[in-house]
Amino acid sequence: MSENNAFFSVRDIHAYYGESYIVQGVSFDVDEGEIVALLGRNGAGKTSTLRALARVDNPKLTKGEIYLNGQAVHEMKSFEAAQAGIQLVPEDRRIIGGLTVEENLILSQVAEPKGWEIEKIYDHFPRLGERRNQDAITMSGGEQQMLAVARALARDIKILFLDEPYEGLAPVIVEEIEKILMEVRSLGITTIIVEQNAVAALKLADKALILDMGEIVFRGTAAEVLDNKELRHEYLAI
Repeated sequence: MSENNAFFSVRDIHAYYGESYIVQGVSFDVDEGEIVALLGRNGAGKTSTLRALARVDNPKLTKGEIYLNGQAVHEMKSFEAAQAGIQLVPEDRRIIGGLTVEENLILSQVAEPKGWEIEKIYDHFPRLGERRNQDAITMSGGEQQMLAVARALARDIKILFLDEPYEGLAPVIVEEIEKILMEVRSLGITTIIVEQNAVAALKLADKALILDMGEIVFRGTAAEVLDNKELRHEYLAI
């Protein structure tokens, strides 16, 4: 059991890719329903941290503890973490070509049938409802990102991890994805976002964590980062 009452608690995690020491003693807490922006320059360890939290095989977690609502996640395999309610939307989205939008959603529910009903997803993502019979891989990048988030919601979700959700998207599409994430937030779903577009992520987030060389060098509110020009320049190059 976690020593505190945080909804999601990370305690001194360390992770390696082979011999490379990537995540070096990361600790933080997230309250239920919060959005946290996990930021840093390229190579700072953002994606590796997110993957370690989701219990993906690489990087390998060698030390530390992770708790979701008091449940020890660090002892789980990736599929067990998913069953516990952790859903990772990776940068490549992993949309399955040759399957329609609806078939992609149904496949998620077969793996974990306790999530949202299909029609509820369409209520919140009407564009997906309009394209339910379309080959999912033929949709635009923004629509595929929408589907990737919806597919996570189709499972029994407690916390959502997003890796570069705005990557390669036009500004107008970024605005659409922001609206979707605000909708997710209104539903009380806890979210951690790794995003190179730091300003966009900070506008959405409650809290911010900044990584440098696999360690947290700043933790505070998103507003504090937006208001601190020196901090943004030193660690985010903005």
